[in-house]
Amino acid sequence: MQWLELSFQDRSPAWIARLEALWTATVQADHSALPRHTVQDLAAGVVQVLRTVAHLTVALDDTGAPVGVLGVSGHSLELFFLPPDQQGTGLGSRLFQHAMAKHYLAQITVWEANTRALGFFLRRSYRIHHRTPADPQGYPFPTLYLTLSCY
Repeated sequence: MQWLELSFQDRSPAWIARLEALWTATVQADHSALPRHTVQDLAAGVVQVLRTVAHLTVALDDTGAPVGVLGVSGHSLELFFLPPDQQGTGLGSRLFQHAMAKHYLAQITVWEANTRALGFFLRRSYRIHHRTPADPQGYPFPTLYLTLSCY
């Protein structure tokens, strides 16, 4: 496994398309109840974040295929996704530790229904700061805002 830090100039349309496909596969597996049109709407926002997030790290397998993505702006985790076949393998922990070594990730936003992701962050000393009935884009998905607890 290796990490690829994609600079803005390296984020070609081909790379963005590969990462969008990885995100789509992940969402379809993790959030199967989402209507297709909602996934398509969300994908447009994800593509925008992939293009503009300050720091974009891609986990590559031994063949060079992307198997995980993490994006950071400031001290906020903006993107973090792994396809279902990589979840529970330790890759997410390694990718997250890699990001924490470079960036102090003080703030994380997660959909309340994404209990697997919520558990991942709670086990890493994050605590729920507040909850909103909609996500930052206005979709009616209850959202939890997490902050890193120092103690």
